[in-house]
Order: sequence, then C-alpha cells, then structure tokens
Amino acid sequence: MWADGGPRKGRQLQRARSTGLAALLDEQESEVGVVVAACMHDEWGLERTLAHVLDAGAELSFVRNGRVDAGSVRSYLRSQVGGIRGAGGTCGGGVREGVFVGESPFGAGIVAMDGDGGCGDIKFDRRMLQLESQTIFNSARANACVWKGRWMYEATLGTAGIQQLGWATIMCPFTNEEGVGDAADSYAYDGKRVCKWSVSHASYGQAWVAGDVIGCLVDLEEGQIVFYRNGACMGVAYENIRAVEAQEGYYPAISLSHGERCELNFGGRPFRYPVEGFSAIQEAPRVEGEEQDACGRARFLLGCLQRLVQLGSREVAAAMAPVDRLRRYTPLGEEDALVVGGEVCDALVPLLVARGGREGAALSEENVKVPGEYVIWGALMPFLVETYRAEAPHDGPSVDQALDLLLPRLERQVAGGCVVATMMEFLAYGCRTSPFTLADHPYTGPYAHLALACHLLERYEFMVWWWRSEGFDACLEGLLSRKGPNKNDLEALMPIVWWPGSREDLCSEGKMRHAATALSKAIVKVEDLQWELCSRLLHFVPPPSAELPQPIPGVVFRRFLQNLVCKNRGANRSMAPAGLSDNSVLVSTYCVLLRLLSEGFGLGKMNDDGTKEREKSTGFLHRVGKRSFPVSIFLKDSSATDFARLGGTFSHLVKTFPVGLDVPDVEWEESCMDEGDNVVRHGGKRKPACCSDLTLSGLVSDSKSPVRPPSKIVAVSTSSGVSERASSPISSNYTSGRSCDGCVEDKPSSSGRVDMSLEGGPVSRSYSKGQGFKPIKELSEAIREEELLDIMLLLYHLGLAQNFKQASFYMQHQMQSVAQLDETDRQIRGERISSEYLKRLKEARTVYREDLIDCVRQCTWYRVTMFARWKLRGMYSTCMWLVQLLLVLSKKDPLFSFVPEFYVETLVDSFHALRRSDPPFVTPSSLLQQGLSPLITFLVAHFSDVRIANSDVRDILLQSISVLVQYKEHVIAFERSEAARDGMVGSLLASFDNRFWIPVSNILLRLCKGSGFGASKCLSHGESFSPYFQRLLKEKCMSDEKLFGSFLNRLFNTLNWTITEFSVAIKEMQEQSDLRQVSDLQQRKCTIMFELSCNLERILEFFTQELPHAFLQGPEINLVRLSELIIFVLNHTTSSADAHFFDSTVRQQGQSLEKINRAMILAPLVGIVLNLRNASSPQCHGVEYDMATVLAGVDVSAAVISNFQYLVDYNWDVAFKGDPSIRRISDLKHFVSKLKVEAEDARRQASVDAFITMSSPSDLVGSLAMMDREETCTICYACEVDTIFLPCKHKSCQRCISRHLLNNQRCFFCNSTVVNVSSMVATPGAEDEQCPADESRSLAEALMDAKIPQASRGSPPRIHHQR
Repeated sequence: MWADGGPRKGRQLQRARSTGLAALLDEQESEVGVVVAACMHDEWGLERTLAHVLDAGAELSFVRNGRVDAGSVRSYLRSQVGGIRGAGGTCGGGVREGVFVGESPFGAGIVAMDGDGGCGDIKFDRRMLQLESQTIFNSARANACVWKGRWMYEATLGTAGIQQLGWATIMCPFTNEEGVGDAADSYAYDGKRVCKWSVSHASYGQAWVAGDVIGCLVDLEEGQIVFYRNGACMGVAYENIRAVEAQEGYYPAISLSHGERCELNFGGRPFRYPVEGFSAIQEAPRVEGEEQDACGRARFLLGCLQRLVQLGSREVAAAMAPVDRLRRYTPLGEEDALVVGGEVCDALVPLLVARGGREGAALSEENVKVPGEYVIWGALMPFLVETYRAEAPHDGPSVDQALDLLLPRLERQVAGGCVVATMMEFLAYGCRTSPFTLADHPYTGPYAHLALACHLLERYEFMVWWWRSEGFDACLEGLLSRKGPNKNDLEALMPIVWWPGSREDLCSEGKMRHAATALSKAIVKVEDLQWELCSRLLHFVPPPSAELPQPIPGVVFRRFLQNLVCKNRGANRSMAPAGLSDNSVLVSTYCVLLRLLSEGFGLGKMNDDGTKEREKSTGFLHRVGKRSFPVSIFLKDSSATDFARLGGTFSHLVKTFPVGLDVPDVEWEESCMDEGDNVVRHGGKRKPACCSDLTLSGLVSDSKSPVRPPSKIVAVSTSSGVSERASSPISSNYTSGRSCDGCVEDKPSSSGRVDMSLEGGPVSRSYSKGQGFKPIKELSEAIREEELLDIMLLLYHLGLAQNFKQASFYMQHQMQSVAQLDETDRQIRGERISSEYLKRLKEARTVYREDLIDCVRQCTWYRVTMFARWKLRGMYSTCMWLVQLLLVLSKKDPLFSFVPEFYVETLVDSFHALRRSDPPFVTPSSLLQQGLSPLITFLVAHFSDVRIANSDVRDILLQSISVLVQYKEHVIAFERSEAARDGMVGSLLASFDNRFWIPVSNILLRLCKGSGFGASKCLSHGESFSPYFQRLLKEKCMSDEKLFGSFLNRLFNTLNWTITEFSVAIKEMQEQSDLRQVSDLQQRKCTIMFELSCNLERILEFFTQELPHAFLQGPEINLVRLSELIIFVLNHTTSSADAHFFDSTVRQQGQSLEKINRAMILAPLVGIVLNLRNASSPQCHGVEYDMATVLAGVDVSAAVISNFQYLVDYNWDVAFKGDPSIRRISDLKHFVSKLKVEAEDARRQASVDAFITMSSPSDLVGSLAMMDREETCTICYACEVDTIFLPCKHKSCQRCISRHLLNNQRCFFCNSTVVNVSSMVATPGAEDEQCPADESRSLAEALMDAKIPQASRGSPPRIHHQR
C-alpha cells in the first residue's frame, strides 16, 4: 500500500524534470534524509494527493476554496464502502447450504466445541475454543457438522504431544481409549506419531511442533480429506470417504492425551493460512442489516488511512530508491490531514464494533457494544503490522498518527481496554505461530509482531489497559514464545549442510555457515525485543488501586514471574501436569533475567554528541566487592516451597528447624573463596573468564569507548504534524554483534532497541506524558536483584536444563554418526566383498547419512539458540555467584538445609553446559582455574554430606567429579584444591556402596589410571594419571584399616556381581544369536557389565600393587576371596563357552561389541598375580601367605592350571603393542610353574587322605560318627567346627562365619541375630568379644587378628559366591 504515484507517475515525473530536478534522478549517493518535493503545494497537488489517499479517480474533486471538503470526502467514502459486498449467504440462521450449526450459548451461528458431547475431562476457555486435556485421553466434537461442499477449520497447537485432529460423524464413539480416527467414518491426523488414523493407522504428514497451525479440510464434492501444516499441504490423507446425509454430517472433532492443548478456529477469526476454495464453518461477520462484508469495508478504509499517514514518512522514504522518492506525493497540511483522517475513522469505527447477539455474544450481553474481533484481527492489525513495517526502518510515526486518529473515536463506542486486549491477543498469536525462515534480512519469526507490540506499549494508557485485561499473563507468554522447527523446517532453514571431514559433493561449509549466521542474527533481533518488552514492564508503574494503593515499579513484572513459576512448578516431573507454559517462554524469560542481571536494569543516557554513556555500576553478577543474599527467600511460605530442599521437604524442615523470617542476609567477599595466591575476582588483576573479554563485548565500557551512534537513517527529516521518537535504534543498521565460530551471533551489550529518557527509563508515549515509567534509580530500590536471581535459577531448572541435555545428546550423536559413516565408507572401499554385502552396506550408508544430516541441523539450531557468547558469559558469572553462595550457606546450619535442591542442580548443570559448549567458551584449563575453583571445593565437600537428604543430589555431585577427573587439566585443579587433598579420598572409599559404587569406581579408576599391566599405553610416556592422589589413596588405606577393610569387602561383592551378570548376558546373547535376534538393549547390557567388571578389576589391581601386605600379611580371607575371584573370572573368559563367544559376537554384522576384548578383562588379573608374586619374593620379610598355595587350596582341578597357562600363551604383544609392562610375562611363567607344583602336592595329599579314610568299613563308620558329633563344619565340609554363635549357640568353622558376617548379621541356621561369636577353644573372657558383622569394621577386627585355621587336606573347600 505504499505511495508510488499510480497512473499519474508520468505527468509528475515530466513536471519534475521541467523544474530542473531531473538531475537528481541520476544521483546514486544522495542523502537518505533528503525528501524532495515533486511539485509545488498548490490546489492541483492537493487534489492529486487526495485522489491517491482515497484511491479515487482523477476526475473527482475533494477541494473547495483551497481546503479539503469534508462532505465530499464523506460522500465518496460512503459510496465506495457501500459497493463492497461479500460472498453472500444467510447470516442469522442455524442452517446454511451444506452446513448445520447447532445451538450455542454464544448466539446463533457461532461454532464452538460441545462440552457435553465429548468424553473425559477437558478444560475449555470461555469461548469453548481452547481445549486442554486433564486426564489420560479425552475427545470432543464441535456443535456444527457439514455434509456437502468444501469446508475447513484450523487448530493451533499449544503443545506438540499426542493429539488426533480431524472429522467424525455423530456415530463415532468417544471413550477413554478410543477417539477420533479409532472408528469408522472418523478421520484424524497425529503429528506426534506422524500418522493418520481411521480404524487403523498409516504413516502420513510431518512431525508437528508447538505453534503449528494445522488446517483440517474436508472436500465432500471429491470425497477427500486433506491436512495442511502452516499453510503447506501434506497430501491427500483419505479418499472416497462415505457420503453422508444432512442428519449425519461430519463434525470437527479432536482427541487429546494428558496435558495436551490446542486452540480451534472455525471462522470466528480470520484463518492464519486460508486455502482457496474452502469455506469456514462459521460465517464471517457482516454489516448489521446488510449482506456486505464488514472486513472488506474495513480493509478499504484502512488502506486510505495508511496512505494518509505515510505521506512524507521518512521510513518509507528511507526504504525507497532515490528515483522513487521524487515520485512521492505532497504531504497534506495538519488541518487537511485531520479532516481526511477523521472522516475515514468515523466510517471505520462502526465496523470495528460488534453488538451482542452475533460475534459479540460470547463476550457481552445483548445490545452492548464490544470490539469486533474478526474485523480487528482481519483488517486493523494487519494494517498496523504493514504500516509499522516488518523490517527496519520501522514506521512508528505513521502508526502513532493512525492510532491518535482512531483510538479516541473507538473509545467513545467501546471500552479502550477491550480493544487493546484484542490487539495484543493478535500480536501474541502471531508470535506463537510465526516460524523463522531463511531470508536475506534478520527480521523473521515473531519479529514483526513483537516489534509492533513494543512500540504500542510505549503508550502508558495502552500499557495500563493491557495490564488490566483478563488474559494479560497468557498474552505476555505468547509474546515471549518462540516457535521451534521440526525436521522439515530445519531443512528449509539449512538446505545445505557440512560437517568436519565431510566428503559429500553437496556439502558446503560456506553455505552452511551463511545460513547459520542469518538464523543467529534473526534470533538476536527477537531476543532484543523480548528484553525490551520485559524492561518496559520492569519500569512500568500501574495506577493506584484498592489492591495496590501505592504501586511501585517492577510489581507487574514480579507478579508475572511468580505466576509463571507457580504455573510450571511441575515441568521437570516425569509425568508433567497439565497447564504448563511452552518451553520457549521459560527460555525467553530466563534470557531476559540473565541479561538484566548481567547488564543492569538500564542502558544509560544519551550524550550531546549522540553517543550512549554507560553507567558507572555494572550488572549484579559482575559487581565488585562485598556480596550479600537475603536468606529469607528460602524461608518464605510461597510457591517455591513446593520445591524440595537439600534437607528434605519444606514442611519437615519448618518443624525440625523453626527458623524465623528475620534472619539477616549472609555476606561475603568475592575473593574469600580462592585459595593461596590464586585470587580471581571481577575487580582484581586476575579477572574471571566471564570478564576476560568484557572490553570487547561492551559489558564494562567507559566513556572512552562509547557505543556506536545510530545510523544516519535516524536523521531523515519528516513532515510536520507527525510525532516521532528522538531515536529509533530498530530503524538503524547498528551491527555491533559479533559471530562466534563464524555463525553464532553475539548480541551487543546494549541492544539499542529501547528508547531511553534522560533519566534512563523508557520513553512514555502517553496522552499525559511523563508518568507511568520510573527511572532506573527508583526501580533498583523497588525490586531486589537477588529475587530475580532466585527465579532465574528456577527457570533454568524447569526449562533450560533439558534443552542443554538434548543439545549434548545431538552433539555426541553427531560424532558417533560421523564415525559410523566413515567406517561404512571404509568397508565399501574394501576388497573382496560380495555384491549382496555391498548392497547392504550402501543401504546402511544412506541411513547413516540421513541421520547425520538431521543431527547436524539439530546441533546447529541448538548452537545458534543456546550457545551465544553473551549467554555463556552470563552462565559463567552465575555459576561463580552461586557456588560462592552455597559455600557460605554450607557453614551456616540449619540454613543450608533450606536451600532448594534446584540451586545445586542448576549450578552443576550450568557448569557442564559451559564445559560442553560448542564452540568452547574458554579453554578447558581456564574453565575451573579462572573463577570456578570453588566449585571443586563444593563438589568434594558435599557429595557425602549427610545434610543433603536426597541421594540423587549427592549422586549429581559424584557424577560431576567422575566426569571432571577424566581430563588432566581438571585433575590439576583437584590437586590444587585443599578440600580435595584433605578429604576426597576418604569420602570416596566410604561412599562405595550399593548406591554410589559406579561413580566412585569411575573416579578411583581415573585417579589410578596407568598403574596396571597393559594400562600405560593410553598415557604419554607411561606416566600415571595422578601420582599425587595415588599416594593419598595409599596413605589413607594404610592409616584407616577399618575403612579399607569395609571398602575391600564391598569391592569383592560388587565385582562378583558384575562378572556374574556379564556371564549371564553373554549366554543370553549366544542363545539369541542363533536366531539372529540380539537386541540393542541386550548388547548394551553386555557392554556395560563388561566395562564395569574391567574397571573394578583395575582398582583391585592398584591395591595389590600399592598395598600387597593387605593380602599377604592381613587376614587370610582377603587372599582367599581374591583367589576365588581370579578363578571365577578365568572360568568365564578362557575355558567356558563364553570365551568362544567373544570372537563370534565381534564378527557378527551390526554388533557393537568391539570393546568386549578378552585382553581388557584378563590384563588386570595378570597384574594382580604379578603384583602379589613380586611382593612375596624372598627379599620381602614378614610374608605369611603365598598366593600359589592359596590358589591350590581353593581349586586343585586341572582347569585352573589350564586357565593360567592360557594367560601365559596369550598374544599380549598384539593387544598392548608398545606397552612396557608386557615384559613382565616372564614372571608369570615362573608363577605358573610354582602353581603346578602346589596343585600337584594338593592333589597327592587329597588322594592319600581319601585312601586312609576309606581303608576299612570300620574307619568309614568312625568317620560318619565323627560327622554326627559335628566336628566338621556343615557349611563348607572342609574345616573343623571351632566357633559358636551367641545367643543361638549354633556352630561352624571360623572361616565360614567370618565371611558370612561381613554382609549379614543373622545366623545360617535359625536366622536369629548374631550378637557375639566365641571360639570353642578360647579363654573364658572370649565370649565378651564383639560381633564382626558390621560392614564398617575391618577384616582384621572381624577375625580378632587371629589366623584362620587351615582347611583340612582331605578335600578342597566348597566356594560360595555371594552377590
């Protein structure tokens, strides 16, 4: 609708040339701000301008005596509007041709959902058009049906779960298990499962996302049902559907699973994506008493208004070529413009108003005027969006002039708040449903609607009306939402992809980077507008009311945040409740708070030269000096109390620790957390990583480095009579953002979008200017930044944590997919492969390639939206602030117990998101040592803290340590931490239990890495991973025998269990492999159990190397259990069927068991044997037990010798090529030789004993009599009975009861609790000794430092393996 001269261009151009202005036509570098008058301001020019504005012919005249004739304009508008007619139809009846609309509480002809005709519990809005399922599965149908013609309705998705949208007859049954598409004559589309439903299901359509607009079309002429997604046809879903009679008909129907919601539009509003040839079920509103289209009339009048207000618009001029500027029309004088605009608005206002009984019946009583929603959505708001312009420079003055003309007249008819609410609902809907597109400009997605909303809210009265509206919170959430893409959308955004090492012909790094950069710039623009919107709410002061007699700035925004948190408090549950906000709302709100806390509440003030001066104070997170936090936030009985605390539930803590609300704020100095000379603080010489580049980013800039002034576009002059903002940064081409890795656009420290007054508050475009928006100083006194920090942490926990985990998954999956594709390519290039195998390889490659391409696009999306450097800087400073707070509170009981669990979870998750950021935020060596070294202290000090009631939280801390110790640069940080040096080793040993044994074993393995047989090849120069912690571990075990004994017992038990589970998994896979039915889950279980077994063996190997005396000089049961374990592992990996299955599983196509290599599980056993053999050499004094002797005593069968001979003959040079430890195999040969001798002696002695026992019948009877006298242990039948249990007085040998009491305190025979054990040959005082059943007691204490009697040589003991 821009003014371009129309058919009179030629005459005007000729006249311009005659006045000597033709020379300007050749100007290519003329100033943008110069507006050239194409003709003199005479009567002829006025007539020409009016003809353009009113879209009239040249023969009509609207001027009398040199002024605009209002009567002529009025008559012309009436004649033109009266000629605009609709498509016909009956307006008031319940039946139209081919469609029937039943009774409705909203009036005749209004289509809505039938609340009584469905099944289940569905929550409806007041218009019965927005649905939300409250139970597992619910269905509902509309109050209208169709049986002839072409009809459609739209469903806007609020969630993207299981929904079935479509059509169903009245005969379709709705139950708790069956809905639309589950019966005959019902047809549905489900984008979650990407299929269509009609009795059975089939693949159809595309996956949908929240914000999608699904068009449901039925063509009863052709017998087809078609579905559209965001205006794109997904193909014919069903053909030859059954023709129905008028009394049956197809009803719009929908089925929803729990928590799903959508909004339906049957024609009460203009369709978002209308389809030509298909009609809305509900007829559009018409002019009262006529069959004329009200929306069509309004569009014509608004077109006139748009041409009027854009006369002389500098934004329009800036967007035009220099030649086109000469062809523009002469602006009207102020009086003439008011006359024409008044006549246009007088004719327009009746069309924007609806009376009760038709469109307004849903909102008002009969004959009460309300805003006409259809005309506002279909004409007024598109007019404002187009006038304001979707791209910069925005034409705010034209919009303001139009509203100044229209709103006062509209307020005389209806309440201004109703109009504003309807306008804002349209803009919020546009933000929810507008997708990002690949364009040459960054103004895509919700930008156009969001920019207009920010401009409108500069008016104080407009803000007040919106705030008072019923749907304020929901509308604000819509403005903060951002529509995400599905697979097809990502393909449109990034048609060409690339990944490192790509050899694909269609891959292009440059094109991929260009698309990612364009997307990043678009997202930055939207985030800037969302920040501006929330900043306005922060500065907004509502008028006094009964509820708020003395309102303060920030109260509106604070209440919105509190309501948002309360609404989404169950978002992180496994089964989330209904009524949650869209995830993008939580993400956007978090980003706004992060920016506010990083940069402060204001942007500063303008200098005389147009540059922007930064305030002296920096953001809350970067502030220097003393810090404080109001602990009362944790103690208030608010919505946050629903979240678990470190010490348990809030109700329990209040009863246990009655702490008052008057607790003083905790205070600390920023640098007090650092150790030694490594002081890192914002105001010190060593700055944290988040501030190392602040001079470049603008977070800490001074007057010597001013923000770049706006573009010269701002200097374009405009005609008089049109108000204009002092500066419009959105209209500028300010580009201070920097790219991260070439594609992630970083935002400027000050977006430059908000118009700030001299006091720092937003400009108040109000009828009574100067009120309603408070400056920064008053705002900072009214709202506490710590409260915003608390809410921001919770929003991260509820919304962003899952997003970062998803991003990490895609990034890891991308690396795996690249490896799979490369391996497949290598096999294809190989020689001697069959044609059938080559075909399967190519098919697999196609699947891998498509999966990789999708993964690359997903990774790019997450990288662009989540890993901008300004966000990472804010997250890093948040982690610094939070870990200092937690360390301070940990020293203050019982306040530490009241800390919400999400504080700890957000800290850990944010840190790992920074660690995994792509591209990296900082180098790995700087991540912890440049500001986050206190995190090590917190992790080490609290993973075993009994004050943390939830073991899941402690597990999170342990898992973090487990991840960090995998990297040498992080291990260095642990070695520098005093807390880690003093207490981590002991806490790890004590935490090795049924709950935490996996992360503890991983940590111990990393610390002991490189010290075993065949394990040094993974390290450079064969050095140990952390010799310092290895020494600490050895010293701790030597100084605390009780702790080490308990740990060793749990280590044996756990290793027995993992080996058993691995053996079972191998056998199950062997059985399934014959049928070629090995599942991925089974493979994964097998791999995990194998790796866990190898890890535990390595830990055991380390202790045999560093503490051999614990096995050779300590309790014999240590060496016995170790020998049993070695034999057990060898039996399952060398001599049994499991051993032969190792190679067969690896050779199978598609198996992922390359990590299951026998060398990995056998090498630690070799190391254990060699460590103990070397420790029992003649040079070692005080050795009491010999491993070869104990092994022979445990099992004298030939299989044991064969298993150890297998270790000697194994090809270690291939398995551990270049490892220096394989030279020790010669020592293993000597050990095997000795074992053979010991085994032969044991077998010879056993034969002699058996011969003596069975030499005569009398001796046999005597032996049986001895057994009857219970002189032989009835548990192992190997040793004599020498121990009695008290108080039950049952008996066994000391070996059996000692092992049993390590894990169980109940008697073998009667299951009673064993209090004491007493030796049958002990002194009278021996009965007073304590029972060694407690796991916390060492083995030496359990056995009372007494040597266990040797088993009789008659027969080897029976070994019982306990899990």
